[in-house]
Amino acid sequence: MDVYDQLRAKLATHPMGAPDRDSILEILRLLFTPEEAALALHLLFKPGRDSEIAERAGLPVEEVVAHCEAMADKGLVYAFEARGRHFYMLFPTAPGLFEFPLMKHGRLDLPFDRLGELWDTYYQDGWGAEMTGGGTHMARVLPIQETVDARQTVLAYEEVVGYIERAKYISLQDCPCRVSKKGCDAPVDVCLALNYGAKFLAERDMGRLIERDEALAVLDRARQAGLVHMTSNTLDRVEFICNCCPCCCGLLGTVTRLGGAAANIASNFQAAVDAEACLACGLCTEACPVGAITVDEVARVDRAQCIGCGVCVTQCADGALALVRRETTHEPPKDYETWLTQVAEEKGRLEAFSAQLG
Repeated sequence: MDVYDQLRAKLATHPMGAPDRDSILEILRLLFTPEEAALALHLLFKPGRDSEIAERAGLPVEEVVAHCEAMADKGLVYAFEARGRHFYMLFPTAPGLFEFPLMKHGRLDLPFDRLGELWDTYYQDGWGAEMTGGGTHMARVLPIQETVDARQTVLAYEEVVGYIERAKYISLQDCPCRVSKKGCDAPVDVCLALNYGAKFLAERDMGRLIERDEALAVLDRARQAGLVHMTSNTLDRVEFICNCCPCCCGLLGTVTRLGGAAANIASNFQAAVDAEACLACGLCTEACPVGAITVDEVARVDRAQCIGCGVCVTQCADGALALVRRETTHEPPKDYETWLTQVAEEKGRLEAFSAQLG
């Protein structure tokens, strides 16, 4: 087994997985030099000190830092410095190896067109299914807040604006899915990262730090473009807000491209039609990213297919649509660590994954 096979096997222990396909092996060969791949085998899925990594790898600390810094600049490794020591963590396939190099397209010496083709092949050939978990998806829809019926209670973890207001850092990046797939003309510069992930992306030239007002303007641009707000499937420590299209994006694509259940990503809301106000114009049907609306004499919503994003509501000038709370709601895992453990257990990987945490 060569070093790239070993690296793929290591990535496969993570809840986000890395199914054994020719496409991922070519991807790894394009992203990692042989020396970097060999060192990555000694990195954990949590931050570790440079000296500890050097001891495991049998290399001088200076060499470890040089290789890890180069990998961090490509978005393959998370890096930060504290008290004069360097800390590094291997990124999983997502969020990580897929997204971050593509956020630096045009600024890295990588064959981005080929990488895009390979990632798309890999997504269709088993890796996309990893995003749905063993029942717990990696992401969830956030409703466009203005589209929720005024009589409805919206909880803190359901408010996209609240995440922006509470973030310590916010960065703006190009959407790696649309950069990669090039399937539509939706805005590209609408991918938001929050907190220390945002700080890392800005430091490594994959994005730029922005203020809250600009982040809110990004959400407004996304809304006008008919994009769906999605975030990590956790209560706390939300690290990203993606603005997804149905044709390119991997998260929303688990429903629109792979035919997965809409309930896996849906918000706690669903579209409801005021039959008396509906003019059966059909604009909502065209706007719905998951094909959940049909129109006869009035618009009708397939509740099982509706993801509760609110995009249809933004297109209804007659006020015939609004988001209302579902009868059965879902509270996501508490935080990222809880999500990791839950999905690893669902997929039967908990023991192998725990071993990669040191």
